[in-house]
Amino acid sequence: MASALGIISYNDSTVYVQGLQQHRPIASFSFLGRYRLVDIPISNMTNSGMDDIEVYLNGNPRSLFDHMGDGRQYNINSKHGSLSLIPLYKETGLGTSIYASDVESYYDNINNIRESKHDYVIIAPVNYIYVTNYAELLQQHIESGADISILYKTTVVANEKYINCDTLNLNKQKGVESIELNVGRYKKRDMSLLTYIMKKDIFISLIEEARKVSRMYWLKDIINDKCSELDVRGIPYRGKVYCINDLKTYFDANLDVLSLENMKMFSDPNWPIYTNTSDTAPVVYIGEGTAKQSLISNGSQIAGTVEHSIIGRSCKIGKGAKVVNCVITEDVEIAPNAILQNVIIDKHSKILHKKELVGQDYEPLYIGRREKI
Repeated sequence: MASALGIISYNDSTVYVQGLQQHRPIASFSFLGRYRLVDIPISNMTNSGMDDIEVYLNGNPRSLFDHMGDGRQYNINSKHGSLSLIPLYKETGLGTSIYASDVESYYDNINNIRESKHDYVIIAPVNYIYVTNYAELLQQHIESGADISILYKTTVVANEKYINCDTLNLNKQKGVESIELNVGRYKKRDMSLLTYIMKKDIFISLIEEARKVSRMYWLKDIINDKCSELDVRGIPYRGKVYCINDLKTYFDANLDVLSLENMKMFSDPNWPIYTNTSDTAPVVYIGEGTAKQSLISNGSQIAGTVEHSIIGRSCKIGKGAKVVNCVITEDVEIAPNAILQNVIIDKHSKILHKKELVGQDYEPLYIGRREKI
């Protein structure tokens, strides 16, 4: 039976989430108050029967070392599988910036990839949120006879969403003729989910060739160059997809999941999203404290009103406070009678003196980590 090495990649220079990314890599972003973004692709892989996973990281790895541990929470058997966190490290030059390519990281780890027991690799991004069975995709890839398969999502709002994301130009047989950036010119586009399936040997040869061509080449660039030589095919994905590539899309993705229909992708008992749990008390509602159409994480105390918001672990919402359409991460304190709307608050912050904070739904207000307002 064919098996694949799982590779979770970091993002190219077109992706930068202002504020949040100053303190952590995208893989470590809080999502829905209890997950980290990296939990979702890891869970997809482990639920698909994959037990060797490498997480590549361009940024400070400390928070992910603490969060991921030995991978036991992801149902990975440490005797037969492994979960590796591989930070990019370069002493000088491009390796110290967000422009260091994924090819650099893969090349530095090429010997370990070559010695892997698996015949295939599946590469998935950390900033695209979706649920899929990679075992089924691998089988579809093998049966197609393609050299490379790319997962894609057809959208009819490409002129409004997925700006600066990759699109696939497909022929009638779902063959990929080229990859190009979405600049919002057309409504209907086939958006690449940056998820690639190929034989390990092909992957290694692409990485080695990409590094010879340019130190600035990303995996997608060398695949684009090879579309005319290799059999590159698209595999359609019909489920819900969230792409996080700036602060607005991060805000929207969190709040969009609050609808009952969208929440189903995170509450399927047959396809759980694993994460590092915290042994804290359940949510406590004090006095007239209420919550409506919201996700409130454990350890929080709610004495005010919360509507259509995400509240992270161990937060305190004071008496008479009103929180509407907000994403609040871990250990945030909001004073009594404060009013917050369309706000993102990073962890360990306190809203004590400025009692009214209002952003716009198209431009949420961001409060940084450990700020006192």
